[in-house]
Amino acid sequence: MRRGILAERDELRALGDRIAQKPYDAMYDALQARCALILQSGPVTESQWRSLWQRGRFGSAIRAARTAQGRIIDLLVAHHVDSNPAYRDHAIEELRSLASWSTWVDPCHGAMPADLCTAEAAVAATIGLDWLWEDLHEAHRCEIVETLREKVVQPYLKGLKDHAPWSDCYHSWNAVVNSGCGLACLALGDEQADAQDAYRRSLKALGHFFDALGREGGWDEGTGYWAYAMRYVLLLAEASSRLMDDQTIYHARGMDATGLFGIYFTPNRRATSFGEGASVPVYGALYLFAKHYGLGEVAWWLDRYAFHHDVTNSGFSTAGFSLLFRPDDIEVPDSPALEPMKVFNQIGWAAMADSWPDPGMYVSVKTGDLSASHSQRDMNSIQLQVDGEMLLTHLARPAFNSGFYAEACDEFYDLPPHAHNTVVVAERDQLIDAQGQIADSGKADEYRWVACDAGTACGENVRFIRHVLMLLDPSDGKGQAVIVLDDVNNGVPERMDWFWHTRGEVELDAENLRGEITGQKANVEMAFASTMKILAWDESHQAGGNGSDNVVRLSGGLVGPAMVLSVFSRKNSRRPIGGGVSLELVKDGVQVAACGRTIRFAARKHGLKLLSVTEK
Repeated sequence: MRRGILAERDELRALGDRIAQKPYDAMYDALQARCALILQSGPVTESQWRSLWQRGRFGSAIRAARTAQGRIIDLLVAHHVDSNPAYRDHAIEELRSLASWSTWVDPCHGAMPADLCTAEAAVAATIGLDWLWEDLHEAHRCEIVETLREKVVQPYLKGLKDHAPWSDCYHSWNAVVNSGCGLACLALGDEQADAQDAYRRSLKALGHFFDALGREGGWDEGTGYWAYAMRYVLLLAEASSRLMDDQTIYHARGMDATGLFGIYFTPNRRATSFGEGASVPVYGALYLFAKHYGLGEVAWWLDRYAFHHDVTNSGFSTAGFSLLFRPDDIEVPDSPALEPMKVFNQIGWAAMADSWPDPGMYVSVKTGDLSASHSQRDMNSIQLQVDGEMLLTHLARPAFNSGFYAEACDEFYDLPPHAHNTVVVAERDQLIDAQGQIADSGKADEYRWVACDAGTACGENVRFIRHVLMLLDPSDGKGQAVIVLDDVNNGVPERMDWFWHTRGEVELDAENLRGEITGQKANVEMAFASTMKILAWDESHQAGGNGSDNVVRLSGGLVGPAMVLSVFSRKNSRRPIGGGVSLELVKDGVQVAACGRTIRFAARKHGLKLLSVTEK
């Protein structure tokens, strides 16, 4: 077996020189606290995850393998930094328990020869064996090597032969399974020809993932699945670089840019991603972006947010991998060089902030491909954050359970468009094969602006182009208001509904189309106008365990073109909504008056073009 896959034992021991320095001291404190919890727990067993599966817990084996992996890695990093036989012995227990499972395939994935669970377990066993090699009896080493051959190498090769979904798809399954299994195959490939062949084939299979990544580094599955995929891709990249002097993965298209994707959609440690699985994924392995691409912004993000939560005895390793992978020589900026208007054209997402690193006002916008993995029916949806609080957001997905792969998977898995801050036409769903795009964007000292074309999402007969404009206060540059101008056109007479979702409390003057959203620490005034007759009302719905979803809803019938304006302005700002807002069609375009500004849009063949933002 090849050794030193991610680190030699001497490299692990050398981490002890770091732990008195910032930010490594916080990492080590978190690592020790986590290891103390792990020592109070028995090893992860098959009977535990099977019991959870029988009670309807989807993905129980995947989570169990992930927990075993995180425990083994963190215990062994801690043990090498500050020798503690209890850490080592518990890691051995976890490793041998994992090897004893009858299968490394989650039962929710049926007859697949290998799956996500296989990849998670493969990394756990491979790294654990490497770092425990001198501490294990020869018989136990042989047992783990044979387990890897039987439960990873052979099933992985069978999956490739059978064209398992992960072998040629583009999404996170491809990245996780091929990278996790590929890492184990790389380690065994010095003595096993089939493992070496499997490793080479894993690199080829990863090509589908990199074909989708693109040069901008955006990922249309969202931040959670982006980080899940990248964690395993980076581990295989590091192992390939160390053991084979192969930099292919690190030089793959988009890898030099994608490290910033997670930062742009997690302002103030709040996930503003789209689709299912939105999270703030501050994994320790992501420090490899800083190490290999000099991305000080990634180190800033992880340093700032990775260790500000309660430690647990489950899940991935964050502290251990952070100690291992964070580079010493990286220059971490106090204010990261992030763009206030960042557009990921390939996936059709955009992030606009009044400033970084702590946006006072922030908006994320999503168009793109509705058929993307883990996507929802949220074409042209937006989310709004004010002073770190999400005031316009979308509903979370339902919890995973055994019904995930039922016949009604689509109904279970995808939330309809009225669950998002977007437009619904004739109460029908958006078309799953619709392709939207960022039509235009721009920024200046006084504004940020993006235009999103929904394509055929609302129907072949419907045009829906959403213009999102953030106004900045000229005196201090802070975000003052967000203006949403929807350019719609329907070829047949149909009802159209606008939805604005918030966790805040809503007060609405429906007659005058005005109101307020009051959050826990931030609030905004809102006002609406339209060239078509619209009605407004507010609703409140129970959103599972997530509390109430309060909704402002606009509705009207339309045939032909119309403009609908929605304005959300800081309450008590220097330039409040005041006397209201106005929207009028003028020669060759549209004029909006709001918050002390006059905004002019010029008509063009396909939609509108922002012309000017001026003082009233």
